[in-house]
Amino acid sequence: MGVIFDHSERDIFDETHHRFREQVRRFYAAEIEPNVAAWEKAGGFPRDLFRRAAAAGILAPGLPEEYGGGGGDVLHLAVAYEEHGYSPAGAAIDSGIDTDASAYLIYIGGTEEQKKTWLPKFAAGEVVGEGMFTEPQSGSDMAGMKTTAVRDGDHYVINGSKAWITNANHLDLCLLIACVPGTGERPEFGVFLVDADAPGVTKGKPFETLIRGCGNLGELFFDGVRVGEDRVLGGSPRGGIGLAARSLNMTRCIYAARSLASCELALAMTLDFVKQRRAFGGRLFDLPTLKAKLAEMKMEIAVTRPFIDKCLAKARAGVLGPAESSMAKLWATELEVRITDKCAHLHGAMGLSNEHPISKMVAAARAHRFAMGVSEMQLETIMRSL
Repeated sequence: MGVIFDHSERDIFDETHHRFREQVRRFYAAEIEPNVAAWEKAGGFPRDLFRRAAAAGILAPGLPEEYGGGGGDVLHLAVAYEEHGYSPAGAAIDSGIDTDASAYLIYIGGTEEQKKTWLPKFAAGEVVGEGMFTEPQSGSDMAGMKTTAVRDGDHYVINGSKAWITNANHLDLCLLIACVPGTGERPEFGVFLVDADAPGVTKGKPFETLIRGCGNLGELFFDGVRVGEDRVLGGSPRGGIGLAARSLNMTRCIYAARSLASCELALAMTLDFVKQRRAFGGRLFDLPTLKAKLAEMKMEIAVTRPFIDKCLAKARAGVLGPAESSMAKLWATELEVRITDKCAHLHGAMGLSNEHPISKMVAAARAHRFAMGVSEMQLETIMRSL
């Protein structure tokens, strides 16, 4: 189902954002949506999808041109995430080609040499990199991480594991946060740039999830992996949690925009379905109790949009606070769970079919509550602002 959503009244966007939106939409319609079913049967989407996205000009849209990016701003990245949410294939490919948040981590924290080395490769689709914060035993608690990077001469030796890594099967570069013993009175954490094929790095089997799509989540193990000082992000083995927090602050807001887009798509699909489906002597759409549910969903989406756009505008200006970012992520992902669940219910048995996008959207919405910190973590951040 192709749905065109009107963004003309959203004054945070200018003409460059609208043109870029069309660009991203065309790519999803031509390169992803017709192929999702085949990719699911094959066990995943191809690695070449990143190069094709780069050729279409939709990777790293918010990075400066000097680093190979599109020369746009944070809102261009938000547009890319929104169009992922608006695509009927969006849930099936999981995070898919949305790797720009990891590139942003290098952009805000890397040395000039690191930025010039890695960011053009992200933008060209030559390197797939992911931030690695989550561990099996600590989940969203970064301070509870057990992975270590121990200094040995002019190298660091890394041991540990990371879980729930997006695009683990396609991974070229690990942006890994690890505890660095002996750098101060308190444990310090640094971010390390580790090649996914380096000696001592092992990829585990992909996790099987409720989504049953063609994306990939996996686990990586690090056993005595040696990296040089040039692979320490920013040149210092300290401040890794602060860097991760800065990156996540922006990414949570953009993730919220994607979740709200998914809500809009789910409602549009459901409206189309109930207006065509006939039962009890007429259209389902004409049943008052059902129409009331649809009206409630439309209202919830409508009142959420201004706050998300306010947060996006603040992110572009560099003044988005952690509490606001957490509010956006918490509210939008929980709303996505409620709306996709209601919409699947209104599809009846079709809402259970793996062939219908709404079933994957229901499962993906639940996963979105965990990404970048579970809902309870977002509440903790909000509570600290009181």
